[in-house]
Amino acid sequence: MSEESLVAILLTGFLEADLAPLSEAIRGMGREAIAGDPVNDTSPAFVLAAAYDETSLRGQRAGALEDPRPWAFCVPASERGLIASAAAAREGRLLLLPPEGRELKRLLVALGEDAKERGAGDVAFAGLERLEASFAWKTSEFDVSRVCRRLARLLAESGFYEDREGEDECALALEEALVNSIEHGNLALDSSLRPEGPLAEDLYEIERAKRMADPEYGGRLIRVRMAVVADEAVLTLADEGSGFDVSKVEMSPSGLEVSGKGFWLIKKPFDTMSYNEKGNSLTLTKRRPRPRPAPAEGSR
Repeated sequence: MSEESLVAILLTGFLEADLAPLSEAIRGMGREAIAGDPVNDTSPAFVLAAAYDETSLRGQRAGALEDPRPWAFCVPASERGLIASAAAAREGRLLLLPPEGRELKRLLVALGEDAKERGAGDVAFAGLERLEASFAWKTSEFDVSRVCRRLARLLAESGFYEDREGEDECALALEEALVNSIEHGNLALDSSLRPEGPLAEDLYEIERAKRMADPEYGGRLIRVRMAVVADEAVLTLADEGSGFDVSKVEMSPSGLEVSGKGFWLIKKPFDTMSYNEKGNSLTLTKRRPRPRPAPAEGSR
């Protein structure tokens, strides 16, 4: 599947109040948003389908079953029951309305990778026994969502995650860790700059853009090292920042906002997690799950 075909996104079933801002956000990310229906609009590479109640969600799920493209079900963030139903749907991914910019970008990257994988028709890294690879990017040129999705997909294909949920949690954890490396490490941003109210000026984003364009900050490197040996994968994520006090790391869910770092979220899909003494290098390990034993004959 060509890169050009992955640019167009089909939006179906949306109320105008949701369609207009979502289309604008998608166009702001360099994609084309096409409002239509999956039966007659077959050129877009994947589908965002709105559902405002259980009936419409069932209809969209039925449509996804008949369509070879990757889908995502978009439901209002205020509808908890509907969110649970959409999250459990195996026919597509989930996006809450209205979407946050980072969540929308993450979804589009994931759907793009899904589309490419469906076009490839196989699992390239099944049975992988050994891998050693090192990567480095300038901060200003680093596409964090795409890199994290590729790494998570590789681990999933290699058998370290058994389902889509595990792969998605891995991608989210890697992105959380690398965003920390970018923003609090190489760009040296202080979380106190974040606005306290919805109408407050976002000094954090203003300063982020300024430092990203400054070679002193944007030219710093993000390094990723990945090694697979037999049934263990080890990832090391490093930045060129000054680090932080690693004694403040809290691994429980209550640690999500410690210095802006979602430590618990990062650790969740991995078996171990550790920082170096300086606090600018993170090592994550994951062991390949053992195959589940087949049920004994006659045990059903």
